[in-house]
Amino acid sequence: MRVWTVLPLMLLAGAAAQDWDFVPGARLLLYDDFTDVRKGAAPPHWKVRGAGVALDVPGRLRASETVRLTPNITQWPPNFTVEQEFLVEKVDQGDLRWEFGPSPGDPELVLQIVFFPDDHAAAVELKAGDEKLGDAQGKWLEGAPNSLQIWTQEGRVRIYLNGARLIDVNQVTLAPPKFAMLELDPTEGGAFTLLRARIAESSPDFSETLLATGRYVSHGIHFDVNSDRLRQESYPVIESVARALEASGALRLRIEGHTDSTGDPARNLDLSARRAESVKRALVERHRIGPERLETRGLGQTQPLEPNDTPRGRAQNRRVEFVKL
Repeated sequence: MRVWTVLPLMLLAGAAAQDWDFVPGARLLLYDDFTDVRKGAAPPHWKVRGAGVALDVPGRLRASETVRLTPNITQWPPNFTVEQEFLVEKVDQGDLRWEFGPSPGDPELVLQIVFFPDDHAAAVELKAGDEKLGDAQGKWLEGAPNSLQIWTQEGRVRIYLNGARLIDVNQVTLAPPKFAMLELDPTEGGAFTLLRARIAESSPDFSETLLATGRYVSHGIHFDVNSDRLRQESYPVIESVARALEASGALRLRIEGHTDSTGDPARNLDLSARRAESVKRALVERHRIGPERLETRGLGQTQPLEPNDTPRGRAQNRRVEFVKL
């Protein structure tokens, strides 16, 4: 394990909301919430090396020793997003590391985060080969899920931790990776617990997609569980929709809400309709879009993109779609 020097705290109160512009990728490459892992079995969507990982309870994959996890993705695009939720337990310079490159042991892009017990500090460093692209310090949460996002887009790389954009660099020359690895190195007596991982190709421009296909599918608009209340991370996507509407005064949209098949179909239909209305309300109230340009429809679980019998399928089916009228 590397020894790090704690950097001066770079985040100010309110920086998380101000800096949050992350848009999840659209074309799904991997989704795992570890609910389909049998107790005592290896996670089917990852190659495991080093120490083993154990299913703590359904949906919680715990690593108490150094372990390397390679996602089962055969072809990476040049632009991609990685989203990860995890718990941190009893760390003393516990280490989380992502590597991307042409082959194992030859990383082109390396993200390393070291978690310290004092003040819950997290030291973040990003490197491309031998070049240090940036370093910063964030905060990790104890007893609550931590969120990490990596976004590569046309030579620009952004790193977010717990709602704050910590690193944002451009003109980074990166080839599409052929290999990626997540290494977890907790300290003795500590652990990392993985809750969710989503890897996708970075989203194309909203206007470009809508012009080409007449439809834009978003997996970046999120709501509280069983609620139509928008979560904060949804607003960058909604802002991109608003920009397109502002640029074209003749553009009209239908906002469609979709759910997976979990729960009662009638309740899902009602929930999806209320969620579509919440998105419309955000466009009208936050961005002053005329309500006559927007209509809504709740479709519940009636139009799945994939079968609902896997975590990936259910994640794909929970979405908001924008249709050009």
